[in-house]
Amino acid sequence: MRLLAVLLPFISAFFLFGASAEARIYCPLPEHGIWINPDAAPKELIRLEVETKCQDDQVFARIRAFTKCTPRDCKWGWTKAELRDGGGLRVLLIGFLSSKIIDVRKIGENLDAFVTNITNDGSQPERLKSYSLKRL
Repeated sequence: MRLLAVLLPFISAFFLFGASAEARIYCPLPEHGIWINPDAAPKELIRLEVETKCQDDQVFARIRAFTKCTPRDCKWGWTKAELRDGGGLRVLLIGFLSSKIIDVRKIGENLDAFVTNITNDGSQPERLKSYSLKRL
């Protein structure tokens, strides 16, 4: 009983201060991998490549997007992605005539992608389209 009285403050401190430790980073992130949309129509998102790595307790992510074009798919270069509050990633792809904001998050076995198309001259309203991609 006396031993318990001596150890109780140490045990309490362990649980109090141990719970406030830094959040643990898991890599690769669930979104990591190659994702495809086999039913894509022209100009729609057909493939996403997501790379993630952890270094010095930081997460680094980049995304490369492909849209369906003829005769071959259009490729957007590798672009740094930002972690979103609550999970998932966001990337801004800047093109000559238009840009895209792509938000991705893994839900179950699929990757949900929300693509906002923005014309750089403001001549058309922003368009939001959602896709459910499957892992390749």
